[in-house]
Amino acid sequence: MIRMMGARVLVQRIEERKAESEHIIIPDTIQEKPSKNGIVWAVGTLQQGGIEVGDLIIMKDFVGAPCPVVLPGDERTTECMIVNEDDILAVIEGV
Repeated sequence: MIRMMGARVLVQRIEERKAESEHIIIPDTIQEKPSKNGIVWAVGTLQQGGIEVGDLIIMKDFVGAPCPVVLPGDERTTECMIVNEDDILAVIEGV
């Protein structure tokens, strides 16, 4: 069990599908931009609430502190992010 402290959320980034085309050249700087979508694995004591474990969220660009963890039901170490509540822009519902 992971218990977050303060207004923080443990998020596993979801890799976006890379667009491939033989006619479009995507610069490396854009390809290396981290995904802004993630799944919430743990929630601290949030000021505004509305975010729960399992939610799919949208975050600001380049936020969070990297945190390798072993997620429930998995034996491998997974790279997650500890994100402040203020860095979460939206919860995606109905997915």
